Amino acid sequence: MTFMDVINHMGIEILAFAVCMFFGIRLIITRDVSIIKKEHPEEIKHPKEYCLYAGLIIIFLGVAALVMGIVSFFDAVASLIVILVAVFAMGIMWKFMHEKYA
Repeated sequence: MTFMDVINHMGIEILAFAVCMFFGIRLIITRDVSIIKKEHPEEIKHPKEYCLYAGLIIIFLGVAALVMGIVSFFDAVASLIVILVAVFAMGIMWKFMHEKYA
């Protein structure tokens, strides 16, 4: 299997990973809550912690997209289950993070 075969098979997953890494790391480094909440960012009670944990959750989703791409080489149904579980887990983590720091 060549590099181009991998890129052709996992193109969207690699793109999703790169975008999630960019925004997650940007949130962690800049700690700018206006990246996430455009309207009334001052409503967030703990903006530094909110950005840190939001960035980590977004990075988690990016890694899950990459894992989904790797698993898709072996089984398509398993890769679908991986991303569905990851999105569900991200939603739960986001809810808890929002309730604690917003």
